[in-house]
Amino acid sequence: MSQLVVGTAGHIDHGKTSLVKALTGVNTDNLVQEKERGMTIDLGFAYLNESITIIDVPGHEKFIRNMAAGAANIHYGLIVVAADDGIMPQTIEHLDILTILGVNKGWVAITKVDIVKDLEWIDLVELDIRELLMDRGFEFLSMHRINNLNGDGIESLKSKIVNIVFDAKPQREPKRFRMNVDRVFSKTGFGTVVTGTVVNGFVQTGDEIEILPSTIKARIRGIQSHGGVTQEVSNGDRAAINLSNVKLSSIQRGNTICTPGLIKPTKLIIANVLMISSTKWKIINNQRLRFHFGTSEVLGRISMYGISVLEKGQIANVFIKLESYISVALEDRFVIRSYSPMNTVGGGIVLDVNSDYPWGKLKKMLKKMPINKEARFKFLVDLNWRKPKSIDFWKGKFFNTNFDIDNFALKDLMKSDSGLLFSNNCKNMATDYILKYFSDSYAINPYRKVLTFESINNKLKISDEWSAYLIMDLIKKNIIQDYKGGYALKDFTNKLSEKDIEEITKIENFIKRSGFKPLLLIEIIESLKIQQKRLGNLLHILIEENKVTAIGNNLYIHSEKLDKLHSELLKYFSKTKQLKVRDFKNITSLTRRTAIPLLEYLDKNNFTKRVDNIRYQGEMLNE
Repeated sequence: MSQLVVGTAGHIDHGKTSLVKALTGVNTDNLVQEKERGMTIDLGFAYLNESITIIDVPGHEKFIRNMAAGAANIHYGLIVVAADDGIMPQTIEHLDILTILGVNKGWVAITKVDIVKDLEWIDLVELDIRELLMDRGFEFLSMHRINNLNGDGIESLKSKIVNIVFDAKPQREPKRFRMNVDRVFSKTGFGTVVTGTVVNGFVQTGDEIEILPSTIKARIRGIQSHGGVTQEVSNGDRAAINLSNVKLSSIQRGNTICTPGLIKPTKLIIANVLMISSTKWKIINNQRLRFHFGTSEVLGRISMYGISVLEKGQIANVFIKLESYISVALEDRFVIRSYSPMNTVGGGIVLDVNSDYPWGKLKKMLKKMPINKEARFKFLVDLNWRKPKSIDFWKGKFFNTNFDIDNFALKDLMKSDSGLLFSNNCKNMATDYILKYFSDSYAINPYRKVLTFESINNKLKISDEWSAYLIMDLIKKNIIQDYKGGYALKDFTNKLSEKDIEEITKIENFIKRSGFKPLLLIEIIESLKIQQKRLGNLLHILIEENKVTAIGNNLYIHSEKLDKLHSELLKYFSKTKQLKVRDFKNITSLTRRTAIPLLEYLDKNNFTKRVDNIRYQGEMLNE
């Protein structure tokens, strides 16, 4: 059964740990005892029932390290404020961090009401809390006054928390497991054990996982949750996972374990960041900061374009350039803290990772990147108009959302037979790009009608699958044609001058007079005194018109002579099965030096079939 995770928040000494103990009977401050118990995972974590986990916040740094694990790790907040102190600086900072992580609902516990005799004071504290929560956009589901001496208010709070499980449960995802590691230890007889909250999907004993960012593969030997053995855990669950054949030194707090291949570690993130309203800090371009992704803390810098500084309450799309690799996914939330002294200054949400676009293009797309996941998906699909991705690729990229890509794609996008996903806009841009390449090529060299598939892809940097789809579509629309081993615009004709026609005839006759002997390009140049580039262009026209055949290595033969050679070979093979080089020399009256290149052409095109030094009739010779 999936669990809900409740995270406490509040100032030091406001009674968070005592409150958790009163609710669950568990003291969450027993680190040494917890390790002695083995694979149980009660350090900082207590269980209200089989469906609800409470993450205690015993100290400021532990809050950052344990709680900044993404919105999927914490579903509700439990705001704890001592009646005698009221709202304190850490109350505000913890609440800011909860809302940064997308936790916008929860309960309020006003503790230590037993030591405050003035009820009006407690009423004022409650009013202050209401105003603070409203200002932060935090919806409190109920507010409870807790007497620490006799326990009054505990059962009422517990009942409200327990009842929420029937109204809202985390969605169980059938695939793509991910868990941020918050503790690592070794258990005698078991080996390495990691603990954490399952962020995505589910995993079973025996499954293979990948440790990131090291990309080490391991297998799950055993799982515990709630202190008991289980065969699987799913998103929202607290888990202790025993990994086979993994050294303790190979994994640490802040690492991620997940389905192999799910995430590619990165140092560059595109994110939308928000400066909290209570901060006095300003972020300037390329300022060194601390980022808390999942259970990891990593140093990095924010790069902004079009703006030079971020102040409280401001929001912007930015690049985050990290100093070490981390493993994050789209929609992950994170906390930003100043480098020194350490204060929470803001947070954000990951918009894109592992973008392989040129840096100049990345800067241009930064401002336009939508925050809404549906709009961003469409934006990224259009951005990849040169190299569309498959629907499975996009499902993998957006695995950390409840976004129904299949349904969205059916309504707004198209899919090629090979599975590429694209919009009308993608198709139109890529089609125009290809047609412009044809036009530009013809303008540069009007003698070359045919463009090869390779030249189109290499020049335009379009993926092979996508290019093949677009060209086939243009052929169906009768815009281009499959012609002479390449492609040409349907309505294109070479506009030849009188000089062009005269020299083309001259070249053709010269090659024709050579008979079966292939001519080298240099031989034609020297004999006809035509400049090499122009000769190449005019030869190309003869090849397109099927009057001359290029047999490779800058060798040419007249197509009529090649047809005649085919006939001669058919006559020869009608009488004998084997063809030796000397036999071929007798048929063509060629020297060995000129005969061998022609034989190699015949072998390559399956007119003859070579076995050692003997040739036999090939399949193409029968056609």
